[in-house]
Amino acid sequence: MSRPILSSKEVALISIFASISSLSTLTTAFIPAPLPGLYAVISIPVGTILILTLRTLIDRDGIATTTQFISGLISTFLPGGPPVKWMIVPTWVIGGIVVDVLFRLLSRLRGSRLFYSIIGLVYIVPGDFLLYWSFSFFLGWAWPLLYFLYGFVAIHMALGCLAGLIVPDVLKRIKPGVTHRY
Repeated sequence: MSRPILSSKEVALISIFASISSLSTLTTAFIPAPLPGLYAVISIPVGTILILTLRTLIDRDGIATTTQFISGLISTFLPGGPPVKWMIVPTWVIGGIVVDVLFRLLSRLRGSRLFYSIIGLVYIVPGDFLLYWSFSFFLGWAWPLLYFLYGFVAIHMALGCLAGLIVPDVLKRIKPGVTHRY
């Protein structure tokens, strides 16, 4: 008998992690942010830890992309988040694709802090540029590119990298309750 695409346990984990990740979008509704994207101080570390932990627990291609898609769909209907709401799903899916690709490309480093830090550092960047383009095109927010690179991309990369440093500790803490090998 062939193995199912996903077990019920894996579907439950994806659903739970995607839902928790999307709840960080609500921080924008509660934190008065003077600049769009400032909610990332909470959202990016939480989302990064969750997506990297889940992708490690369910070691299959496409898991990060699927989880980011579900999380993006949920976040689209929640208050807060980016001002161009319909850009959430493509932005987060691109991040999921980057995570899945980097898990495949950097498999030699798997499990190390360097592995998770590199992924945390890089996965959010394509989505940031997509949001920058959508803000410029649809809202007319034409920030200087240098300001965008330092004000958003650099901060988002640093937050993702720091969150990536924490992932091995999270995995060690939950290891006794996890039956999958990572």
